[in-house]
Amino acid sequence: MKSTSDLFNDIIPLGRLIYMANQKKDRLLSEYLSPMDITASQFKTLCSIRCQGRITPGELKKALSVDLGALTRMLDRLACKGWIERLPNPNDKRGVLVQLTPEGAAISEECHQLVGTDLHQELTKNLSAEEIATLELLLKKILSESEEER
Repeated sequence: MKSTSDLFNDIIPLGRLIYMANQKKDRLLSEYLSPMDITASQFKTLCSIRCQGRITPGELKKALSVDLGALTRMLDRLACKGWIERLPNPNDKRGVLVQLTPEGAAISEECHQLVGTDLHQELTKNLSAEEIATLELLLKKILSESEEER
């Protein structure tokens, strides 16, 4: 049986690897998007809004795993660029809904076209097709268990 310190050391490297892979993905995303004057964080925010159509800031905060202050600043920047708009929430008189403007939808689509295949290929260039399928399966398993715990 492993000691507690061995278990702790076995768990940390996996978490660190996942973190480092995410950081690499964000660096690549920023490189691909820099000519369009959009950051990886802005792109991820636009994508989350795009997937939902209309979304509350609270739902967006949860989807992006950011604090509300950072999200508010991000939404302000995106609104200044004309990519999102805030609308009154019909279900909450004090709340708002966030949605993409036509310009925001266009830039989101343009970014998807730009990074879609290239980013995937860059991230997986050292993996076989079978390894990619296994990685996707395992990550989905990790994420599905996380969702069930919530």
